[in-house]
Amino acid sequence: MCALAVAAFAAACVAPATDDVDEVEETDASETDVQELSTGCSAIAHAPYALGGTLLTPSGPTPGYVVVQNERIAAVVADRASIPAGVTNVVETGGIVSPGLVDLHNHVAYNFLPLWNAGRRFNNRYQWARLAAYRDAVKEPYNAVKGARRQCDAIKYGELRALAGGTTTIQGSVDLACTRSWARNVEFGNFCADHVRQNVLAISSISASEARTLNAQFASGKTKAFLVHLAEGIDASSSNELEQLKNLDLLKPQVVGIHSTGLTEAQLHEMGQAGMKIVWSPLSNMILYGQTTKIPIAIREGIKVALAPDWTPSGSANLLAELKMADRVNKTQFNSILTDRDLYEMATKNPAEIVGLDDKLGSIAVGKAADLMVVRGDAANPYRAVIDAKPADVLLTTVGGQVFYGDEALVSQTGSTRFFEDVDACGEHRVISSKDPSNIPEANRTLSDMTTTMLASGATSIVPLFDCDTTKFDFAFATSP
Repeated sequence: MCALAVAAFAAACVAPATDDVDEVEETDASETDVQELSTGCSAIAHAPYALGGTLLTPSGPTPGYVVVQNERIAAVVADRASIPAGVTNVVETGGIVSPGLVDLHNHVAYNFLPLWNAGRRFNNRYQWARLAAYRDAVKEPYNAVKGARRQCDAIKYGELRALAGGTTTIQGSVDLACTRSWARNVEFGNFCADHVRQNVLAISSISASEARTLNAQFASGKTKAFLVHLAEGIDASSSNELEQLKNLDLLKPQVVGIHSTGLTEAQLHEMGQAGMKIVWSPLSNMILYGQTTKIPIAIREGIKVALAPDWTPSGSANLLAELKMADRVNKTQFNSILTDRDLYEMATKNPAEIVGLDDKLGSIAVGKAADLMVVRGDAANPYRAVIDAKPADVLLTTVGGQVFYGDEALVSQTGSTRFFEDVDACGEHRVISSKDPSNIPEANRTLSDMTTTMLASGATSIVPLFDCDTTKFDFAFATSP
């Protein structure tokens, strides 16, 4: 298997040869399979509905209604009287209606695992990955679940944790048919196309021929974004990875540096001149390295930045939770240079633009996919309300118009006919759609089925669906862990 995924990704019913956090995830299947299984390609019909509340539109917050017809936003109107005739399911959410969050950096199959505190900090990602303590806490339970062929349970559980936090698009899943019905998977087929590539191996693993193939795909438009782990660490070996990319002629606008933590001011200037982008995971950076990416400098250099949580062993439960970590870093380390809207757009508009899906995702506009999140909060300060939203504040999550999570009364008012089970969102009742009516493999398993099977397969513990106590992350911001 090559180190770099440059062929078209597609759905498959078997696990790829590897999906290690230190290795690339890829499969080989036909383009026909992508078109049959990817969300947004095969039409999904359901009754229209409208969501009323404070809408976070491209031009700013405004009261109104988002009208959903099948998988798309059919209308955005100012008042109830302007809702098109025939839309009888009108939901007064009383909340803030936002585009769904777009997560460009995760390792979803690991997101049943609890937080791992190594008790020390590292210079680069290769140091902690070699520790026996990491093997015991992370790799062995992960490999046990994978070896028992229960990856579908792990991935589905990870995607449900994301959906419960308003994330509707996620990166870093595994290309299995059983992942095709929950969160949108950015690196696989979407909207009958596949334009995103990824590599999680060391930059040194990319061959010259693979780099030439990527550059040809950039030029033709076949690849719009190449997500690569870059300079994850704080030492010279980490920062040298940008020079390795440069030697491969891969300082290009389509190249997205995940982490980029160890890059110097001069290197960030070089990235900005090349039009490159960054995906920022502040909590994981602080836990593992005690430092994070120089985001103020990156922004000054014109680099577009997206926010993402990385994974549960060293990151937040989901992107909504990571917003709070970014807000904390912004206040304590960046002198509050980022506005609330800046942070919010790092989780919505920016990531959609980075992967070339901003014509479909990342904002509320007619014709775009009805990937939506509704949260409870102060309508007079809606961006802050999203940043501060706790698990119980998420009132609704939809992907392609289908409701996957939310307040039971609101879910019912949309007319959804999906299967839902009850969950406790940090003291408040919510419902989540853990089953799918389609013939997708493993689609009929409940949360209890997933957790029970993973524990029986060798997982020592399963992180709860909701992260109700964020004080456990305070050690990441201490002088020493």
